[in-house]
Amino acid sequence: MLLSALPACSSGGDTSKTEIVFGASRDITGPQAGFESYGSWPLFQMWADEVNAAGGLQVGSKKLPVRLVEYDDASDTAACIRNYEKLCTQDNVDFLFGPTGTSMLFAAAPIANKYKKIMIGAEGGATTMEKQMLNLPYVFLTCNYSTRFQMPMFAKLCADKGAKTAFVCYMNDLHGAEYNSSFQGEAALNGITILDAVSVPVTLTDINSVVQAAKASNADIFCMFCYPNLNMLLLDAAPKLNYNPKVMIIGPGANTGAFGTIYGKLMNGIVCEGAWSRNSSASAAAFETKVLANTKIGPMNIDYWGALVYYSAAQFIGQVITKAGTTDTEKVRALMYTSHFPTAMGDFYFERFGTTGGAMIAQAAYAGQIGQWQDGVFQVIDNDKHNTAAMVYPKPPWDTSK
Repeated sequence: MLLSALPACSSGGDTSKTEIVFGASRDITGPQAGFESYGSWPLFQMWADEVNAAGGLQVGSKKLPVRLVEYDDASDTAACIRNYEKLCTQDNVDFLFGPTGTSMLFAAAPIANKYKKIMIGAEGGATTMEKQMLNLPYVFLTCNYSTRFQMPMFAKLCADKGAKTAFVCYMNDLHGAEYNSSFQGEAALNGITILDAVSVPVTLTDINSVVQAAKASNADIFCMFCYPNLNMLLLDAAPKLNYNPKVMIIGPGANTGAFGTIYGKLMNGIVCEGAWSRNSSASAAAFETKVLANTKIGPMNIDYWGALVYYSAAQFIGQVITKAGTTDTEKVRALMYTSHFPTAMGDFYFERFGTTGGAMIAQAAYAGQIGQWQDGVFQVIDNDKHNTAAMVYPKPPWDTSK
């Protein structure tokens, strides 16, 4: 368990509160521990540090500091559930931030609803959860995902460039299954034929056979719907095996500064889920500068999928609490459904699932859905108002020079 060094939480009403406490269960250790560096938590910490440096959040007539409570679930779903139960029943936190990844979100969201604690989602899509979201009014999703609104955009971009065939590699967990299913549906709608779809375990250590099969298929598009450990295997293997399809989309991790730093020019032309760019707006450029200078994040851990989203979500709920003048869950929740606030991402607001469900950031509020590394800069290649650069197609040859 990690705590910021601030006074203990008061369990009384707003008049006696000494702080506002946000809690989460995260993968501090375990297979997906990398998210602890380049995922949402460092951004939530950065926001809390800035709030506290300014004296705290204004709540009624006083300012209250923010404290973050974090437990390690070591990438174990059962531990994640236990941690959220503890946060709600023993720590009695005021609000929750989401766990790491799709499967964890699926398990944790009902806990937030059970104890009537607002949960601001983090990494993790919710394709499988969408029907449930109609009955999860305390859950507010932030991370855009396969069906909302990434794969529709990606398939349309590929089809517009003339791509006709695809080979899919996806990991055998909820994230991989959702992206595979979503892309296959969107591919069919856009006249793209799936030549093969291969499922791989999260613990895979050798991806050469998958790369060789994809190369033999001669598909225009190669999709890698996997987590960072597997995506690194791909980037190690594909150049060596001289596999260079016209489009290569790689999942989480590929949109981070770590991949850009480690693989350098090899990232040129790689398409990623996301997305935002320094070129999205003046506020996005200022945000990037601030993140790059942050010693806990920096060039290695900046994330061009979620960083701007997570930070802006924290800014949003902070402004909602101030507007409500209280940390009362029901008063804050009511405002979250209807409020618009300026953030680093721009005009930030949620759209509700039905009339009684939870909510998700509105599509128009995102800075983008699909990105591409172009000469060392991460660009948004959406074919709409969010575009910062045209999609490079076909993908350039691998540049192995240093």
